[in-house]
Amino acid sequence: MLRRRNRNTMLKRIVFILFVLLLLWLIGRSLPALFRADAPDEAAAAAEEFYKYEQSGDFGSSWELFHPLMKERFPKSAYVQNRAHIFMQHFGVQTFKLQMESPEREFDVQIIQGVKPFPEAYKIKVTQTYSGTFGEFDLVQMCYLVQDGKEWTLLWYYPDERNTNTENKS
Repeated sequence: MLRRRNRNTMLKRIVFILFVLLLLWLIGRSLPALFRADAPDEAAAAAEEFYKYEQSGDFGSSWELFHPLMKERFPKSAYVQNRAHIFMQHFGVQTFKLQMESPEREFDVQIIQGVKPFPEAYKIKVTQTYSGTFGEFDLVQMCYLVQDGKEWTLLWYYPDERNTNTENKS
């Protein structure tokens, strides 16, 4: 009888210790989020800075705010030349109006097909309203902001690149 009571007491202690460890683990995982309450504002500010550079035609400075994956996709000189060529020369646009929705926090986000998902990102829907040679038109784009080190960087959404190939395969 005494052994059974000792076993029950020992089992209760083990369960209690496991419960305390679980609570400590949960608190440890939650504390960083409490100190990052300004993260959505910082992400939105980085996106706003990116598009302010774009509005002023400073594509080199906006390129600097890209995530390294975007910089791989668009070398700086090609990005600057293409953005200026397409929007300013082809469409005859001098600037655009900008509307950004509030950032939405997402977890395990697959932004670019075939690239490891990001553990945390802020999604922002951006609408650019252009007035140019061909009238007024909106460009609506989903962008994501993720931290690269301590800096917020911007990525555009590429859900499935298999459908972007425009070559005729017949």
